[in-house]
Amino acid sequence: MKNHPPFDTFLKSLKTSNRTLDFFTDWQKCLKNKNEISIALNHLNFLLGKDTKEFKNCIKTLFKEYPKAFNVLNILIAVRDKNDIALDANGNFYPLYSYFENDEKVYEFIRQTGLEQIFCNRDIKDLNDFVFGIEVGLDSNARKNRSGKAMENHLSGLFVQAQLNFKEQVDIREFEDLCQAFGNDIKKFDFVIFSKEKTYFHRS
Repeated sequence: MKNHPPFDTFLKSLKTSNRTLDFFTDWQKCLKNKNEISIALNHLNFLLGKDTKEFKNCIKTLFKEYPKAFNVLNILIAVRDKNDIALDANGNFYPLYSYFENDEKVYEFIRQTGLEQIFCNRDIKDLNDFVFGIEVGLDSNARKNRSGKAMENHLSGLFVQAQLNFKEQVDIREFEDLCQAFGNDIKKFDFVIFSKEKTYFHRS
């Protein structure tokens, strides 16, 4: 019969990282997200390099021609959800999308977020490139999910290789004492590992 090391020793032997170089950025996802709003961005490029004195009138002109272009302004401040709430100067709460309803509100949004500097300082030549960079940054938020799933697969393979008795994605309700102790704070464990002396619960 095969001799297994203590489970504590096994855990300490795990690698500190399971991430390969292709893990860090999902380039295809970033390109796809950028391409989906590329038409709007090309219209917004009209505002790049405009003098601050004429900027408000340029917004008005563009809004008359293509108001939908301004529906992507939230991405320019690295916010994906237009339903996010913001506090205005008067202490009132408004969803971001409410600023895209007319040219006056659009101007206030651009001015108050600081985007006016981005449009007028002539450093940005194409908003498609600008948004691609933002998408790469936003993709870092998805790394945790990718990392968690990759680690689960990695651990599962190691547990099988080590011939451990374990279960994956275990509902906490299977363990009445733990369910009472944690309530709704924990709903499931990634792994439950059973040894002769102890039961180990793992969640990322």
